[in-house]
Amino acid sequence: MKKIVIVALFFLIANISVFAQQAGQFTFGGRAGMGIGISNPVGFGALVSDSFYPGQNYASSLENPEINFAFALYANFAITDRIAIQTEFNFMYDQGYELRFSTSAGSRGVDVDYSSIDIPLLVRFTLINSPAIFGVQAGPHISIPVGRLEIYEDLETNYQNERFRINSSFAFGVTAGLFAGFRAGPGRVVGDLRFVHDFNYLEATVQGNNVRFIERQAFVFTVGYEISL
Repeated sequence: MKKIVIVALFFLIANISVFAQQAGQFTFGGRAGMGIGISNPVGFGALVSDSFYPGQNYASSLENPEINFAFALYANFAITDRIAIQTEFNFMYDQGYELRFSTSAGSRGVDVDYSSIDIPLLVRFTLINSPAIFGVQAGPHISIPVGRLEIYEDLETNYQNERFRINSSFAFGVTAGLFAGFRAGPGRVVGDLRFVHDFNYLEATVQGNNVRFIERQAFVFTVGYEISL
């Protein structure tokens, strides 16, 4: 019986040591998922209504968040068994919001979308490292817009689709959230839930005017796979 217990403990300890990231290890991984914005359009609806529905009086507008696609590549270095520094390249596609208008011509909906590459620098603290991992992370990020701001009406009738130059080079912000994972094969299946908040507005040239169109706030959930070396 003692031999069985000793053998079982040996394999348990061996499994934990393989699974948990150790001090001095590098980890590389990728994740994919989606985000949902709770962004502030800063009164952008009035400008959109004037551009898309000239001469029409709109009674009200309602800003609805949109779901966007997220893909991340990342690497981190474990300073201790519980503390690691992680940097990422997060590709965020079709972020934005929907504006709903009630105009003299009827109800209308307009989507406001843009994409960006986010580069956060996170401090990760592992609270639980066996038999699964769970922890918290936080740090600053820089968000670089790519492509153009797209504004398009989501109805088949009177369809419009316009693209405008984004004047802002980047936005600064903070990223914070939770991570978890479990061992699968040589690495780990991981999940990540985070809140992204930008500290400054992005601006674009719309109808000849330089206007603020978003101050981003969003929840992002991704899953993926990572390997420690």
